[in-house]
Amino acid sequence: MTEPLISIIVPIYNRFNFLYLTLQSLLKQTYKNFEVLCVNDGGESAESIINSLNDPRFKYFEHSENKGLPAARNTGLRHITGEYISLLDSDDIYMPLALEFRMWNMKKLNANIVYTRALQNIFEKKLDDDNNEYYQVIHQQLYWNCDFDRDLILVQNIAPCNCVLFSRKAWENTEYWYDEELKSGEDYDMWIALSRKYYFHDLRLIDCEDSYRTDLTQMSGSRKFEDDLPRIFKRWRNTARNLDWVINSQNAILHSRNLNPADFGL
Repeated sequence: MTEPLISIIVPIYNRFNFLYLTLQSLLKQTYKNFEVLCVNDGGESAESIINSLNDPRFKYFEHSENKGLPAARNTGLRHITGEYISLLDSDDIYMPLALEFRMWNMKKLNANIVYTRALQNIFEKKLDDDNNEYYQVIHQQLYWNCDFDRDLILVQNIAPCNCVLFSRKAWENTEYWYDEELKSGEDYDMWIALSRKYYFHDLRLIDCEDSYRTDLTQMSGSRKFEDDLPRIFKRWRNTARNLDWVINSQNAILHSRNLNPADFGL
């Protein structure tokens, strides 16, 4: 019996040295029934790299101009054909058992959404003896370690994009797309949307690796989360069960970031 198809959305914007490792991590997956929707967000063409894989599971799309991560993810969503959806940034990797582990738990738990943990690799740019630049991991750490709660997620994110696997049914029933006005926090915003109707099952295992470069050359660049946090808080605040607690907690977070909630109608 054929396993369910997973649609994996991979936004691309240059940094092809990392992209190679990302694609290789997908080729090494023990779970084989997936498609990869590679969306080039207005950067240098990566079509030849994708074509060189000679694998029909990998599909390539391009934006004529840079539109940002939310738009790239939406382009991927418009072309999915799978029953499940996963996200992978083009400088991160899935460990070989990642998709198989998540899908096994989806079935065991009769779940629509599961999430795992990530190991974050901190990269620093170095120079070799010939003055050529390269990146070296200078530190590794657990990246997010948060339980799921329907109100708590209104106050803080629970997982980076690469850690969540969700059903197409859950997304379609939520009727929500990535907010293309957001410059940061678009995945957090999507998790909240999904959590209004669905439970996030915490699998508590590291199955992927995220990268952070100290020169801020990742697609998120120097974007500041606080730039869009008030917009996200305001959109979802009134869906809280314990509204007073959420209001107080959100406002405390904004104050800690030197933001006045009243300035944003909060």
